[in-house]
Amino acid sequence: MRLTLHRTALVALVSASALALGGCSASGGAGETPVASASPTASQPPSTPLVKQTLADEVDGTKVTALAIVTDFPAPEGSTAGVRPILVQVRLEAGDEYGGSVHPSVVSITARDVNLDYVTLGMGNPEVLTTPMSAAGYSPLQAVPAGETATGWIGAWVRDEVTEFDLVYDRREGKVIGGSNNGEVVPPSRAIAKLIVE
Repeated sequence: MRLTLHRTALVALVSASALALGGCSASGGAGETPVASASPTASQPPSTPLVKQTLADEVDGTKVTALAIVTDFPAPEGSTAGVRPILVQVRLEAGDEYGGSVHPSVVSITARDVNLDYVTLGMGNPEVLTTPMSAAGYSPLQAVPAGETATGWIGAWVRDEVTEFDLVYDRREGKVIGGSNNGEVVPPSRAIAKLIVE
């Protein structure tokens, strides 16, 4: 009998503690201030939404969608004069036609309508930008395994006077290694979208 009484008291104490910690009130009286939820919401760093455009690789099935842009990201100390960083958030859906991961180097930010014969593509997320990007909450895009999807940021240097940008998907020709398609040549794929603010 005594053991049951102690258990009942313990259950009542635990229940009262749970109500207090959860921000609930047993009385439910009017005029009480509700307590915020214990689970914090993740805040997104500032950016400007883009008109969603998807670049598609018709050969391996990869898709890249532009989501947001940052044109006023502060240049890290010691940066080269005359250039500034631009960040673009993308969702990368890695194709699974050939397996393997899709690397962020297939996505580049360029000046609008630039002649791609005179531009080196695949130079996004230079190390000097990735550390300050991460510290500010702009997680750099990482390699995405085949068949999976990830969202992240691509950072690039552009000339100060450039105000309009393109997103370029550029996968070079490759060769299948292993499996039933071993040695098969995979043709290159390129797609370009103008980055347009919503």
